[in-house]
Amino acid sequence: MLESMPGRGERLRFGGIKHTRHPASQERKMSSYQTEAAVPRHESSCYTVWFRHGAERATVCGLIVALLGGLPSHVAFAEQAPGAATPATSSTSPQPSRPAITRADLAAAYLRLEQAFFCRPLPPEEVARINKGFDQATQAFFLGSNAEAIRRIDSLTESLEPEERKPSERGILSLRVIVDPPVLLANTPQQVVCRVTSIYDWPAHDPTTSDLRLRLVGPQDRIAMERSVAVPLGKGSTIDIRVLLEPAADRLAPGLYRIELAPDEGHGVAMARVHVIDGAALDQQQLANDKRLQQVDVRQGQLARALAICRARNRLLSDHPSEDNSAQFLADLNRLASDVASETSALESGKNPYWNRPGDYWRVLEVGTREIPLRLYVPKGAAGETPTPLLVVLHGMGGDENMFFEAYGAGLIKSLADQKRLIVASPLTYSFGSDIKTLHALIDALGNDYSIDRDRVYVLGHSMGAGAASGLARGNSDTVAAACCIAGGRFQPAQDSAPILVVSPELDGIVVPKRLQESARQAISEGMPGELKIMPDYGHTLAVGAILPEAIDWLLRHRRATSP
Repeated sequence: MLESMPGRGERLRFGGIKHTRHPASQERKMSSYQTEAAVPRHESSCYTVWFRHGAERATVCGLIVALLGGLPSHVAFAEQAPGAATPATSSTSPQPSRPAITRADLAAAYLRLEQAFFCRPLPPEEVARINKGFDQATQAFFLGSNAEAIRRIDSLTESLEPEERKPSERGILSLRVIVDPPVLLANTPQQVVCRVTSIYDWPAHDPTTSDLRLRLVGPQDRIAMERSVAVPLGKGSTIDIRVLLEPAADRLAPGLYRIELAPDEGHGVAMARVHVIDGAALDQQQLANDKRLQQVDVRQGQLARALAICRARNRLLSDHPSEDNSAQFLADLNRLASDVASETSALESGKNPYWNRPGDYWRVLEVGTREIPLRLYVPKGAAGETPTPLLVVLHGMGGDENMFFEAYGAGLIKSLADQKRLIVASPLTYSFGSDIKTLHALIDALGNDYSIDRDRVYVLGHSMGAGAASGLARGNSDTVAAACCIAGGRFQPAQDSAPILVVSPELDGIVVPKRLQESARQAISEGMPGELKIMPDYGHTLAVGAILPEAIDWLLRHRRATSP
């Protein structure tokens, strides 16, 4: 909201998502916020709000507001998501409170939609409908209405699935399962409590009780155990059911398991993960690794960086992984524990365990005293002596370093990296920002482990990440060969800027397409090297997966114009 302040500028109400990371535990949390601030009126100014809370550091990347001619440029948010319910007072006795919605809940709904949307071609009118609906869900998310956001996303997912599914099968998406404990020991008899609750009221016309199957499903889709559970579905139904699973020891081989809910006949929906660990408990393994790593004597150089990476990866090992830290809730903790143990042994032998390491893994980038979370993918053919192009991808607000590898086209970036022989690095955008020194630090760090073609370093960003990408490209053609900005960015002609492909989804409900296009056209007409592409039928976020193949081909046609 803008309030006029004659002679002083504008008064802005900022709303968005606050990300916090505790320095000791590294646990990350997300919450919504609103605040107001008086800001001066400047042409093409950009404002980012920062908060600091005691022992926690919080970076707030809410509405990054650009003022063009005194009006908010690009960003468009409603005061309330269309169709969102207005809170009302009630004199009735309070219902039992639902557990807080976590990043894992939001991620599960989003990933289900991505998989349903990108698994097959859709007619243009369906593409447009889904994109408009997802942008409305995004607005609800930014306004802190997480249950409403998930409800809208689930409704879109259901609309893409076969209509012959039973009502009880559709209602499953409104539920969640909380598992205690989420980490078990292999070949050991244990009890698992599964708490079935609702995220939102499923909009059935009449309340009904559905007989569902709750399953513990292991590797190769082997059912380790299942129980029946009667779940009341429908508006006003209070769901808080605890189901006890006691799988036999010989049914718990090491591996990654999932908890499913399914109707008596039909496909199950994955609701939670269970990690069955080989060896000691993860907390014990983490402590043992930490003691060994403390004895590794490296003070600088390549092994010092490798030691920092190994320590950060070791901190992810926990018997109670956080559902607000995607580096934990998306990980296969059994595999991670095995990898960290091997990495620790390599460091004890004076070897760098990340030297030419292929595959997909999580690590950190040290920049001064900061550690920036980073997801990296290296195709098998790229781990060698031949210089390989590097693509740095920057996610949008509300996302994190795992978003490009799990979403944005259901993880399409990895198959494109295989096809094009690209190393892909996805840092946490909030920490990475648009400082060229941070990009130099990333290139140097990866250059110690891989053969990077420094003439072909590319940056691609979405929304907030597009703003960072445009900043990295501006005036830095000696580092960045080309950049792509999807649904965002700040554009102005500058000497020695890298070429920029600006992608504007025509139905964008978050960033105003007309203003983004006008800004890009003006900068290009004034000398900014680049192109503008308008995407019909697509909205703010789902456009990323659709444009990635074309965007990467465009980037790869460019090389660094000058040498440093």
